[in-house]
Amino acid sequence: MLRVPYDDYRALPAIANSDLSRLRDALYGRPPRPISSLGALGLGTAFHTALLEPDLYEPGLPGINDTLIWWMVDGVKLNPEVNALLEIGTPEPSCIFTEPTTGTLCKLRADLIVDQPGQPYTIIDFKTTLARDQDHFIAQCSGYDYDRQAAFYSDALNADRFILVGVQKVEPFSLFVFEVPPHMLAEGRAKYLRLLKLLHPDTLVPSAVAGAIREVRDSLQGEG
Repeated sequence: MLRVPYDDYRALPAIANSDLSRLRDALYGRPPRPISSLGALGLGTAFHTALLEPDLYEPGLPGINDTLIWWMVDGVKLNPEVNALLEIGTPEPSCIFTEPTTGTLCKLRADLIVDQPGQPYTIIDFKTTLARDQDHFIAQCSGYDYDRQAAFYSDALNADRFILVGVQKVEPFSLFVFEVPPHMLAEGRAKYLRLLKLLHPDTLVPSAVAGAIREVRDSLQGEG
């Protein structure tokens, strides 16, 4: 595992789960998401910084409600199980690896890793959400491809557990803790392998999506 600044991580010439999301969006004809924004992505980034790297948090950024961010952080820490993981875990570690099935050089940056003697190797990922309740959050996991992220990270790190923590960004700021089960990991694994295979230059793809795939391939090569 590497401890590197986020900008250095982004510069690593490897495929990240976010790159697979870009490819998915291109295949579905969705417009590319901006790298940064003051909407949900901005709120999520601010929340993750406040929770996992509070010394780096910058108050007063445009479009960010600092009070809301710290309410959400306090809500997470009020959960005994999650707070215990925060206290012993390593925040924001990065990893670069070769995915064995496709031979693709990949990378990941986990929210939190717990690697303690006598305990299961655990990855924890925090998601801001508008889900109404636990069942609603679980139902969203496949639609938002959280299952793909869980499998991508778990397979790379040979993790025993992948825990998603949904944090409501509206009152009552509830917490939804969900350990991704094996069947969902299998579904996510199929998703990421399909996308990685499409990125391979020798893969024959349908002409209807060839242009979209080529654009993503070229943009990734440009970043590397």
